[in-house]
Order: sequence, then structure tokens, then C-alpha cells
Amino acid sequence: MLDRRTGPSPYPRGDMIVPAAVSALNSLGIDVGSLGHRVHGTRMWHGDRSVPVRWPDAARSDNGAVVKRDRLDEALRNRATTAGVDVRLGARATTPLVDRGFVRGANVQLEDGSTTEIACRFLLVADGANSRFGRGLGTHRDRRWPSAVTASTLVRSERSDDAWIETHLGPLDANENPVTGHGWVHPLGDGTLNVGVMVSSSYRDVLGVNILKLLDSFAGSISSRWKFDPSDFLVEPVRRRTPFGGSIGPTMGPTFLVAGDAAGMANPFTGHGMLAALTTGQIAAEVLDEALTVGNSTTLQRYPARLDESFAQYHKVGRLSARFLGRPLLLRAALRSGIRSETAMGGALRIATNELRSEGDDGGAERAYRVATMIARFAPSW
Repeated sequence: MLDRRTGPSPYPRGDMIVPAAVSALNSLGIDVGSLGHRVHGTRMWHGDRSVPVRWPDAARSDNGAVVKRDRLDEALRNRATTAGVDVRLGARATTPLVDRGFVRGANVQLEDGSTTEIACRFLLVADGANSRFGRGLGTHRDRRWPSAVTASTLVRSERSDDAWIETHLGPLDANENPVTGHGWVHPLGDGTLNVGVMVSSSYRDVLGVNILKLLDSFAGSISSRWKFDPSDFLVEPVRRRTPFGGSIGPTMGPTFLVAGDAAGMANPFTGHGMLAALTTGQIAAEVLDEALTVGNSTTLQRYPARLDESFAQYHKVGRLSARFLGRPLLLRAALRSGIRSETAMGGALRIATNELRSEGDDGGAERAYRVATMIARFAPSW
């Protein structure tokens, strides 16, 4: 496993790990509770109205957690090392080694500037959004499909121990119109908050949105309640673009697979990629294990089908919803009606976190999702 970093992550994030992702990490032997700050749910806001919503029932007894990425990365690397993985820090895969059309390894740049080659039988591309290595293998993003633009920073706060995050639906742009996206506040439990905003590229007026100014405006609007100075960011805001909804392909070749953000698998409702990364990683591991066991690379052809089983329908509904809510009039009407109901917001959270209940124990969220699924069948594939 190659990791180009040797020091702290440059991204000032306290990542929100939803309960399903907490369960996935626990199954790997990662104790999320010891790494970060437990949170019970989210307070959903729009304008001056808020609704507290606990994590969905489908999450069982697991809480969500806010964890600094550095600590999570270190825990995952240590777990991999314990399992026998050769983890090499400060090593960046630059271009694939190709032999007669088959990927047989990678050219690697080391921390001291020297280069080497590492050969392999199978290769998993997981270098994040806008994967350069993936593009070298021919992956590309379908630009008809939406993506997320985010900006985030850290601030000091007396309320860092709060047991709830906040999600602000439809933060206002410079013209006082709600945008298709959300703002967030993630308390880290260490005296700081992660504050950020996300805008979907499906928003009709997205070209007129300056994401850094939107972050400034959002931070100023919540600073008094969260007790921080909006002019005193601890780090420079980081701006990122994340493809979502399965917008990158192909996800496999004869001897390689693509997972996580490198495959554009982030959640189309929230722009978060943690759960998708863990899920695609697990699927890739199972497929690669079988391929190595039977000694046949044709097993890798099962990978795209497995991804479709887990994500295709959900991603299409998410992309359709993003298109629908990209129209300011429709977005404003949806926000005004939804924020008045705790039931509606609870249902929205179940859909947004992909924690839908099983048939027989379903409710309004599941019925709404089934209707959206039926509509999505007849919609264009964007």
C-alpha cells in the first residue's frame, strides 16, 4: 500500500462518520470511540427554524462520530500493517506500468525524489477525487452528472463538546437565495469545530457562487450561537471538488480496480465519501481475494456488477434529486415545507445517510424513496 503523505493531512477536517460507517470501521477492528467525538444526531436548520434528528433506527446502537482525518488515517494504516500489509509512506504512484495492455505495477516517486518501479499482479486505484493515476488508466468523469464543491476550516469554540452536529440546508448565496447544498458544524471535542459548506454543481446559479465567500457568510451567521470568532480561522479554508454518484468509470480493467472517490462513489445527497470508500474497499477486497485464490483475473469482472447492486439505484435517485433541487423555486418550497416537520427531516436523514429501513418496518421515507426510484427508471441516466 502506497501513501504519498508522511505527515499530517493538509485538509482541516473533522470528518463526520455516520453510524453505518462506524459499524464498518468497527468490523475492521478500528475503535472509533477512542479516536474521535461521539455525536447522537444532527440539528437540521433552515433560516431561523431547526429540528433535532437522531440517527436513523437502522443504525442500531451505533452513534456517529467526528474524527480528525489524521487519527483515522493512522489507525487504518496500523490496522493494515498488523494484517501483514507492506505500507510505504512518502511513496506516490505516478504512472502505471503496462505490459501488452495489462497493468503490471506502477512507477513510484519516493520522498527523496528518487523513482522506482513496483510490480504487482492486481492493482487497486484509491488515490481520491480527481485521481491522476486513474486518468492514466483511462478513467474519466461524466460531466453531465453533478459534483460537489466544498470549503471548510477549523475554529476555536467553547461548544466543542456538543453531542450534536448541525446541518444547515440551503445556505444563502450573495443574492439571499438558498443554494442546493448545505452548511455544517462538526464539534471535535478538543476545543475546535469543523465548519464548512457544500454546493452541488446542479444548482442553477452555481457559477455565481463563490464558495469561500459562502463559507465566510455561513460562519458569520452561526458564530454567536456556537461561540467562536468568525474572523479567526485556525487554518486557511480548503476548497475541494468531489465527483459523486458513481460519475467516474470504468471501475475496472483486466488487472485493476478503482474504489472510493477515485471512482466518484461519494454520496450524491451529502457529498460525503467515507461510507462509500469503506463499502467499495470491502467489495474490492472480496473480489481480489477470490481472483488471487482461483488464479483467474476474469473474476475482476464481477466488481462493476457488485458496485451496481450496492449503489446504482441509490446513486441515480440521488442525482435526480440533485437536478430537481437545483431549481431555486423548487428548492425553496421543499425547504420551507420540510423544516416544519421532525418526521420529514428524520425521513430525509434516513435517505441522505442511506439508512433506509427494511420492508415491513418502513415509513414515509421508504415510501418516498420507492416513488423516486420508479421515477428514476424513466429519467435520463444523469
